[in-house]
Amino acid sequence: MSFTVLLLAGGQSQRMGQDKSQMYGGIPRLKDVVLRCGAHRVIVLCGAGERADFFEGETWADPSHCNGIHQVVEWALNRIDDDVLLVPCDAFLFDEKACTALLEQAQFGGVPVDANGRRQPLFSYIPHSFGLPLKIDSMRSMTEFLPTIDTKDIGQCFTNFNRPEELEEHQDELSRILW
Repeated sequence: MSFTVLLLAGGQSQRMGQDKSQMYGGIPRLKDVVLRCGAHRVIVLCGAGERADFFEGETWADPSHCNGIHQVVEWALNRIDDDVLLVPCDAFLFDEKACTALLEQAQFGGVPVDANGRRQPLFSYIPHSFGLPLKIDSMRSMTEFLPTIDTKDIGQCFTNFNRPEELEEHQDELSRILW
């Protein structure tokens, strides 16, 4: 399976109070995970152009015409001739086991579920052959026609974090990250 990874690191992390792309090993840890799982290309979508210097490797700044992550991802998908795996920078619990499980089940694309059974579009596997919907107004609408992948047994790995109190709820799992 050949695939490119888009690491989503363009948010301002205002609710967290610090740059999430730098926490718990940040982008370097996530790159390591996806490369060990077979990604042949990793692109960091960094948000504002001045953030491009924060990251090593291939980094794309948001184009000025995009207003929202769904527009940035759509723009990026149209520039990549490959299957794409999305991974948000605040996927602090995302590991090789979760990535491998997702890839094994997503040969035709898909959206994993978290521990509560909710679809997590920011972790979607989008095949190059997937026809994007004509009207996209959110990540949810972009991925609504991709199948749901049952990852509830490892669903905590598909959690993303927005506030410090969410970190406290997962402190045991987060303490195992050695970065």
